[in-house]
Amino acid sequence: MRRASLVLLLLFALGCSGGDDGWVATVDEKPITPAELERAVADRAAPPETPREDVLHEELERLVLERIVLNRAEKLGVEVRDDEVDARIRELVGPEEEVPKELATPEYREELRRQMLLDRTAVRELAQKVDVPESALVHYFEEKRDSLRTPPRVRIRQIVVPDVEKANRILAELRKGADFAELAAKESIAPEAVQGGQLPPFAEGEMPEEFDHALRLAVGQLSPVVASPFGFHIFRVEEKIPAGEANFDDVREQLRAELEASRLADLRRDWLRELRASAQIRVNERLLERL
Repeated sequence: MRRASLVLLLLFALGCSGGDDGWVATVDEKPITPAELERAVADRAAPPETPREDVLHEELERLVLERIVLNRAEKLGVEVRDDEVDARIRELVGPEEEVPKELATPEYREELRRQMLLDRTAVRELAQKVDVPESALVHYFEEKRDSLRTPPRVRIRQIVVPDVEKANRILAELRKGADFAELAAKESIAPEAVQGGQLPPFAEGEMPEEFDHALRLAVGQLSPVVASPFGFHIFRVEEKIPAGEANFDDVREQLRAELEASRLADLRRDWLRELRASAQIRVNERLLERL
């Protein structure tokens, strides 16, 4: 199989090594070591039928692009401090959660720092070009208007108990006029029992399928006993909320973030092509064939 994924990379190569096994490629004299490439291949979640040669060359190309950006970061003086890595890990695991051991290793921290440095360098170079004009936001809103509509939702109370006999007994009490919220607080095993069984509004498909039964009930109507993996439920509809049109002002910042992310991705591809075109890249072809 021809190594098509490396064609562009090799076009920019200045030459191949004749005997130095300390690097598999260099980018402006900064080396990519065989150990780096082997680690990247080992971490790659490629389908088992993918030829190793293809994975090697695809990962080498990725490492070359990363090295190009890291070289650019060094030139610009872009850095990522230890406390910024700590903050990023906290974002990933949550402020109150214990950091898993696999995320506290020096290797993971350095990989995270590397990724943050790559992203920060791209933003440093491209942020001023990402500006999205109001006219683009309005046009994007019109394109997405239907998907931004709020679907019909329902607000319900529920009682959940562990056995069907108890559920049937409670349903009978409710049909005789018992207070739903009081029974929920007293009998329900669900977390919202302390709120009288009241759940936030939801639309079809946003909750386990058993809850969709409530969408077909009228306001004030009780459901029959509904079985689910969580237990036996009784629903009562408190409110039915009709579908609503999206308001541009409400979604403006969401739309801006989406367009800026898309624009940044496009700019980043062009930026990488320009950086790679001006980089001096060498590939140790002899060593690469042995890996």
